[in-house]
Amino acid sequence: MSDFTFDKSVFPLQLATLANTHNVKECRVVFHRLMQLEGLDDTQISKALDIFDDVHNLYIGKFKGYKSCNTEYHDFRHVIDVTLASLRIADSLMLKGETFNKNNIFLVGIAAVFHDTGYIPEITDSVENGAVYTKTHVARSMVFAEKYMSERGYSKDDIEKTKQMILLTDLSVKLADIKFFDAETERFAKILASADLIGQMADRIYLEKLLFLYREFEMGNIPFYSSEADLLTKTIGFFKMMENRLTNDLDGVNAHLLLHFQKRYDINEDLYRKGMDGNLAYLAKILNEHPDSYRDFLRRDNIVEKL
Repeated sequence: MSDFTFDKSVFPLQLATLANTHNVKECRVVFHRLMQLEGLDDTQISKALDIFDDVHNLYIGKFKGYKSCNTEYHDFRHVIDVTLASLRIADSLMLKGETFNKNNIFLVGIAAVFHDTGYIPEITDSVENGAVYTKTHVARSMVFAEKYMSERGYSKDDIEKTKQMILLTDLSVKLADIKFFDAETERFAKILASADLIGQMADRIYLEKLLFLYREFEMGNIPFYSSEADLLTKTIGFFKMMENRLTNDLDGVNAHLLLHFQKRYDINEDLYRKGMDGNLAYLAKILNEHPDSYRDFLRRDNIVEKL
């Protein structure tokens, strides 16, 4: 008997089948259920849902003092992807036999919700697009989380742990340079950093959204890519580098996700691995066969039409 119900006749089976990330209400329900399954109490769940709602309001321009999100890659859909992946990884590790402090499960859930808030400009900011904060968005996200949590009476320890979890999502930060609060905080920081990677790379519209990521890098003055096509080509190498990061730097915490899908959904497949492998294979195919017309083969959700 699975813990979640879904239409198993849907094909192909993918993450979007389990939670439609275009539907915030539906994903909020999944977020709620995952926290229940992982043993959080009603107070913790209520607080986490309040944060989920407040940050959603932040992204849509209904949070006092802030503009709405205008980064098309780092949008609230990405926040949902990372948040659900964080709790799913934690659940898989618990199913494997690891034991965690329930408060740290709560903290990784809210850290995931907070982790990219640094892209959102304040009302007084004169920037045209939040992508200008690309280089500093992690630090800004930590500031937002600290301000939010301080105003609501969270302990200094919980605030520090949350900030440390967010910090490891910065690919430029070296693990050895972070003085973690304790070993379990480090474990959960690795869970969030892993979720940030697999949540985006397994997304069914990851390849389409990369076209927006290139524009964010342009506005953020990130000189890694000379063109949209260059970013797509180098994404194949990025996958390989991130696989190494996941396995080595982040201790392979995502390696047991199959247990989550087996226990919670009666699915004998790691849908994150399936999504990532599918995206990588399709990207390699279109770049090899259609290098000058790759946009014609990125058709999901009519994203190209928005450019």
